[in-house]
Amino acid sequence: MTENPTNDYICILKTGKLLEHDLASNALKEKAIPFYKQVESSSGLRLAMPAQPAMGPGTYYNILVPRPFADEAINVLKELPIEMTTEPENWHFGASEKVKTGWKIYIWIILAFIPKFPNYCNDAGALMPICA
Repeated sequence: MTENPTNDYICILKTGKLLEHDLASNALKEKAIPFYKQVESSSGLRLAMPAQPAMGPGTYYNILVPRPFADEAINVLKELPIEMTTEPENWHFGASEKVKTGWKIYIWIILAFIPKFPNYCNDAGALMPICA
């Protein structure tokens, strides 16, 4: 079995900031370096970059390049005013302390109410009436 070289991509940038992601992709495009953009959630789900991405905790934007172009692409990105990382933290999207506090309160409220909702499904998976 021969290895397919088209599947040999390396992640050279992983960021939570759309501005950094756009700067990097534009620089690579100007240098005619092939690349692939994807979005990754904290759960590990990876998808092609959507048309209208949204920043938030645990959402990352990746740039992958074919292995033969990796060194050249890294050199191009080093010239940009961005943080070169492939392991950003959950809050890497640039949230202020006020935004972080808001997200934490929202999460705690959701977690507090989850156990209060009973399971409305029977063994067959059909929805049961609330007052049953």
